Amino acid sequence: MRQHVGRALAMVACLACLPGCAYLRHRGEDAAEIVDLGATWAKSPYVSANACLLGLASVGAGKVNGRFVGLGDGRAAAMRHFHRNVGLLVWSYDELGWGEGVDPEKPETLERYHIGPWGWLKYPERRPAYAFG
Repeated sequence: MRQHVGRALAMVACLACLPGCAYLRHRGEDAAEIVDLGATWAKSPYVSANACLLGLASVGAGKVNGRFVGLGDGRAAAMRHFHRNVGLLVWSYDELGWGEGVDPEKPETLERYHIGPWGWLKYPERRPAYAFG
């Protein structure tokens, strides 16, 4: 009897771990999407300095149009990268593109969104999925 109880408890423990493993896997995917770490190079010089404040607002401005190697867009790779932004705390606008299909002349290839209180009020359809509100 003791052996059957032990096996049943082991099976319950294994089944209980399955959702936990899925949860931890998704948290790992989230972490990979939060961090972009690597090097960017381009034929022309660009300048960009921006701080995103938890999706609530951003401050800074810049433009980058080149190639990126490192961890970006949730994957480790060498890829095309475009980013243009202006952040004024109460209103911020970003255009972002990763991968070989990115073309700054074709807005449909870019993620484009507004954040900050004014951005959410004025452009509710163009806020990122992670933004509050």
